[in-house]
Amino acid sequence: MSTELAGGSWPGPVGRPARAHWWSAQPPPPARRISARRGYAEVAAVFAAFFAASIIAGGETLAGRYPAPSGSWAVFTPAAVSELATSALAVVVVIVLSARRGITPRQLGFGMPRKASGRPALGQSFRVGAWALAALVLGGAVTALLATGRLGQPARSDNSYLLYATAASVAAGVVEECVVLAFVVTTLRQAGRPLLEITLVAVALRCSYHDYYGLGVAGIALWAAVFVWLFLRTGSVLPLIVMHFLWDETIYLGQRWPAVLSARALAGLLLLVVAGITWLADSLARGGGWPEPGAGLPPGGLPPGGVPLGGLPPAWPPAAAPPSFDPTEGTGSGHRPG
Repeated sequence: MSTELAGGSWPGPVGRPARAHWWSAQPPPPARRISARRGYAEVAAVFAAFFAASIIAGGETLAGRYPAPSGSWAVFTPAAVSELATSALAVVVVIVLSARRGITPRQLGFGMPRKASGRPALGQSFRVGAWALAALVLGGAVTALLATGRLGQPARSDNSYLLYATAASVAAGVVEECVVLAFVVTTLRQAGRPLLEITLVAVALRCSYHDYYGLGVAGIALWAAVFVWLFLRTGSVLPLIVMHFLWDETIYLGQRWPAVLSARALAGLLLLVVAGITWLADSLARGGGWPEPGAGLPPGGLPPGGVPLGGLPPAWPPAAAPPSFDPTEGTGSGHRPG
């Protein structure tokens, strides 16, 4: 199937009129359907390769059996290199496996949200970051309230540990969002699974390796669900990788320099202000919302084939034929595990 859709390549532009509602998802990537058995097999294999050890270590931490990190430059330097190498490997693995199914890196989310013109939607990217930050703050509050366990911390946070913590923050942002979000969601959509099922699977996998929080995983589930929605909405994982990295990194830095947490709060407020300004600017640029009913139609009324998905274009005929619609997508009536 061609990757070209009406109005440009997948994913489509974000915001009106490309998405009918603020909660609307991008259509699934235009690639051949795979069986649910294959989709879940790939998801399980890739997830286990990167997170099985974390699940075990998290359980041991919750039980008080896993030692707190300790060491020196001789210990933390190779550990930091290992974290960065794992990040690179995760990107390669998800790209290569997805390519075998006809999914390009862009369709995996390795591209910025874009406007109808095809240019990067920087304003939308700021708003994605604001949504992600709000979800992380709220989820973090729930986790802090309910947590029955936490990761161990070194007795002394020196520069060697901060080097490792920075590399670990990079790995958290890259590996988690590439594997547990982009790869899981894209693969299961290609398998024709319903969006609710995909969201529940992605959230459950995200919670599994945060088991060291105990009941505090409820907060993880909250922001993980918002991340799934943001990815479905924009088709981009890059703003989420950046926000995840910054969130984790400022936590590590704040343990040594508490002023960092105050600076993060101010930066978060600034992000919300910028997001609001970009939303207002985009709204004004759209000229006040949707076109009037029938605007842009020829005198004879609707063109053959009716109204394309996503709303009426500014003029008929459209530049390209609208994408084909698979009525089984999102209904659960696609392929089932054999």
